[in-house]
Amino acid sequence: MRVHVLKEECENGKLVLLLRVEIEINSLHRHELGELEMQVLDFILENDEVTQSELSRLFGRSKACRAVKDLENKGLVRRERKGKTYVIRVV
Repeated sequence: MRVHVLKEECENGKLVLLLRVEIEINSLHRHELGELEMQVLDFILENDEVTQSELSRLFGRSKACRAVKDLENKGLVRRERKGKTYVIRVV
């Protein structure tokens, strides 16, 4: 993890900091995700981007859809419509 101070100022006798925190996604997701979400995220990381159809073939349609939605809600991946499917990338 890396922390950068972007801005610091004193307001009413208090130090106010604007920080940028960088956390490696590989270490972060292992602690907060379930087994299926970890597998799906690892597969996406290995391939840079995948389609939801590819994930459905590997993990099953409902499991893949649920895992992608959970990852998207956690802000780890982004889905973009491409034809009749979605392309999924790590944010």
